[in-house]
Amino acid sequence: MAFPSRTEWQALFDNLSKKEKGLFLFLFLTAWVAGTFILIRVDRYHSDRIPTQGGRITEGVVGTPRFINPLLAISDADRDLTRTIYASLLRPDARGELVPQLAEHYSVSEDGLVYSFILREDLEWHDGKPLTTEDVAFTIELAKNPAIRSPKLANWEGVDVEVLSDREIRFVLHRPFAPFLGNATLGIMPKHEWKDISPEAFSLAIRNTQPVGSGPFKVETVIKNEETGIISAYTLRRFKEYKPEPAYLDNIEFKFYSTADDLASALTRGEIDTANMEYERAKAISGVTEIHLPRIVGIFFNQDNSTLLRDLSLRTALNMATDRQHIVNEVAGGYGTPTSLPIPPGSFAYAEDLEETVYDIAGARAILERAGYEDSDGDGILEQVIKKDRTKVSITIATLETPELSRTAELVAHMWREIGIETNIARFELGDFEQTVIRPRDYDVILFGQNMGYDSDPFGFWHARQIRHPGSNIALYANTKVDGYLEEAQASTNQDKRAELYTSFQEEIIKDKPAVILYSPSYLYVIPPTLKGAEFSVLPFPQDRFSGVESWYLQTKSVWNFFGK
Repeated sequence: MAFPSRTEWQALFDNLSKKEKGLFLFLFLTAWVAGTFILIRVDRYHSDRIPTQGGRITEGVVGTPRFINPLLAISDADRDLTRTIYASLLRPDARGELVPQLAEHYSVSEDGLVYSFILREDLEWHDGKPLTTEDVAFTIELAKNPAIRSPKLANWEGVDVEVLSDREIRFVLHRPFAPFLGNATLGIMPKHEWKDISPEAFSLAIRNTQPVGSGPFKVETVIKNEETGIISAYTLRRFKEYKPEPAYLDNIEFKFYSTADDLASALTRGEIDTANMEYERAKAISGVTEIHLPRIVGIFFNQDNSTLLRDLSLRTALNMATDRQHIVNEVAGGYGTPTSLPIPPGSFAYAEDLEETVYDIAGARAILERAGYEDSDGDGILEQVIKKDRTKVSITIATLETPELSRTAELVAHMWREIGIETNIARFELGDFEQTVIRPRDYDVILFGQNMGYDSDPFGFWHARQIRHPGSNIALYANTKVDGYLEEAQASTNQDKRAELYTSFQEEIIKDKPAVILYSPSYLYVIPPTLKGAEFSVLPFPQDRFSGVESWYLQTKSVWNFFGK
């Protein structure tokens, strides 16, 4: 049966009376409205909103990029761009756990000496050239070259690299090293772009600011200040060939600011969408996300420099006189966790049962009194009495001149003065701090942070071999039991056994008190409500917020779920 033609419909409509035409239009509109309503209901209850491509965000960062290079990145600006532009064999997910990125999968031998990786198929660089295991091996050899002066050098010493095919590569260790997988987060560099650059020219190469990577975003434009030539912004474009799936966002723009105040002002003006904020500036801003960092802030004693601090009673009293919760509240607005342990909360190795965070001024004074400390001249400052010798108990806290550390030092100094300890503060700019304080180990006590990274391995901060520079044992702590626990934990691939060894390590630290561990800080990140998919619970390092940036999205589309997604 043929469907009526347009002419036949028109003739039918013309033969209707005025009343019939009105009724027809009424019924037609009623059916149209009802049908639309039904479709809306069906869409609401039988469809899902899923991410789709489109949109851009602008990230604000303090500082200026110099080395957008996985082997040289030193500043926040360097590291943020490097993490976004370059891809690595593994990357941390939203929980801080390592998952494949360039790698399709990997395996570890039973003896913990051989790590094998298979790359994804058809990987490409941003310039369209194929990415193979030759690029991976090339990057590792660069890292191992002392002439490059890469901070990653120590991570790859004693590691042999074997290229088995274009997609398969193997790393062979000389001894088991449980935290090794964290090294696989190193961004891989294109051999064809860097192979002809000498080590002497490596840090000067133009590719340090015009990088070619294989990550989810690639460089589209670079904006420089016309007068100074300093880079003020990068616009990154979605890399369509990124595996396993390209990003949703079309663009990410990075804008760079001289100070944290400038950054906060830009956020208030709506010039940027996302940014890391310190508590003082973040507390007046909506959309702040608190993210856990595997980091501790502590005060580390140098018993070589200050003979006073060799007294366990004094170190115990200083621990007891420190109100950690008050410091977290004052310095970070409660964004952080008080702790007395050298391994931060949230780690598999954290031993919560060992916590000693009780604040007890009276108890601290009693400990010092029993140990023979006196205030003979009534000036409020105790003296250490050894036989007939009296020594004023005076301590200087050395720290960086940053808002967080500076305020922390002030609070601690006030607390210690309450138990009769003269406490001074020496603040330093970063360059001076590293060269005149940390490198020569020239301090009584040092207030500083320690980041445990991907594995929460404390070896570098507490083993006796790390006492001298460039080691990070800034407490100059030496304990043969601790050295044994740390060595055995590094060599074991059994996480339960490692946790037991780290518990024994923490018991020794609590007993010896070579430091006053204060708190584990949080990372505060401003995210607009329109941006979805940027969800984290743990960040091994701040730049790792971009390790899953391909999942961020601004736009969605509706898909009826009975047709499948």
